[in-house]
This record gives sequence, C-alpha cells and structure tokens, in this order.
Amino acid sequence: MADPLVESDELALEPAQVVDVEAHGVWLETGGHKGCANCREGRGCGVSIFQRLFRLPRHRVFMPTEEPLSVGDHVVIGMAQRALLVASLWLYLAPLAALLITALILDLAFSLEWLTVAGGLSGLVGMLLIVRARQARQARSGRFFPVLHEVTLRATPDPDD
Repeated sequence: MADPLVESDELALEPAQVVDVEAHGVWLETGGHKGCANCREGRGCGVSIFQRLFRLPRHRVFMPTEEPLSVGDHVVIGMAQRALLVASLWLYLAPLAALLITALILDLAFSLEWLTVAGGLSGLVGMLLIVRARQARQARSGRFFPVLHEVTLRATPDPDD
C-alpha cells in the first residue's frame, strides 16, 4: 500500500546548495523561508520582516540521493505539501493544544491558579517530548526526507584538485 504522505501530491520547492557529500546522500543548506507570496509583496502577516530583522540562520538538511552531486552545486529540493502540513500540525498545534487542554482540565477540577499554570506548562513540555520522539522516529524512517527536483547549477571543478 502506498504511503499517503509520499503520493503524487504537489511538492513544496526550495532552492538549496550542497555543502557536504556522503556515501548515500548530501547535506544541503537552504536559505530559510522568505515568507509566503503575500509577505514578499508586503501584504502578509509580516513573517518575512521578522526573518530579515533577526537574520535567521540557514537550515541544513540531509537528502539521500544517488545523483552525483558536488559541494557547491545548486539544486531545487521538494517535499510533499501534505508531509509539511502534518509535520507543522504536530510541531505547532499539538503542544499548544496540550497546554490549553491540561490547563483547562486542572482549572475546572481544582480552581487553583498556580496548579493551572504548572499543569499547563507540564502538558506543553510533555507534548514537546512526544513530538521530539515522533520526529526522531520519522527521521529514521526516511518518510520526511526531501527529494531532488532539479539541479540548477553545477559547481565548477577546482583546477587545483
């Protein structure tokens, strides 16, 4: 049975540069996200402004591939949009929901402010640990690795090599 996250749904594409080559894949560095199209046009929520302001670091990601790539090559990588959505929900929504639900239950049960706050924070931390374990398991499975979409620029070989 086909994996629903890897089926032929649209790919979210991101330019990247090869920074290291290993036996079964390459390490890539992406320029980070520049916000959505609305942000780039100045009509969005302002995520791109914060990213420029705080100079967010580049992201490193491993991509298994048999394609002969060299350090310095520029590529475009893709990831299934559904996989990104699922990962985002787990990373952002699950911890927030755990915080709110735990705090609400403890507030209704005990009506003690300190217990509500402590319980909400413990729910948040507990869910973050669950999310971390889930992400580690997914990383080992390889389901959320990016795929090579295209090579846009090959690095010129160093004449000294």
